[in-house]
Amino acid sequence: MLRKFRIAVFAAAVLWLIVLVQIIITRFFVSNTDFTQAFAKNQVTVLREQTERQNEDKRNAEEGNTCTQGAVRGRLTKEQMKELAHDMFRTMGGGEVMSQDSRLSENYYTAYGYTTGIKSYKTINGKRINMNVAVSYDEKRDVTNVLFGSPIINTDF
Repeated sequence: MLRKFRIAVFAAAVLWLIVLVQIIITRFFVSNTDFTQAFAKNQVTVLREQTERQNEDKRNAEEGNTCTQGAVRGRLTKEQMKELAHDMFRTMGGGEVMSQDSRLSENYYTAYGYTTGIKSYKTINGKRINMNVAVSYDEKRDVTNVLFGSPIINTDF
């Protein structure tokens, strides 16, 4: 009986050690990678000149927000927009906390996520949020714009 208890304690300690190592690796990986990696893995072209302007935006600078903008050729369906946001959160080592689906327009979708790899966060409706993805379609240019911000997007999109 004592032997089984020791084995169980050892197994629990090993599993907790694995969880701790995964958390540390995630924090290191996310803090040492740029948002552009989330875009690259999801085939989104990063628009650097717009990204630099948004990061210099006074509202973002005051609150410590970082934004990166990209574009996908053509129009994405609502499901593709949701999948893109989900994939970007997963690439950054986190997941979706909540989303806002515009019932009036098929051209707009925004989602909020959280990862332990990014230290700063906002609390909205009692939930921690430190990633924000906004996806919108531009009919004039026939591109779907993707904006990724942390902890939140504080610019027009």
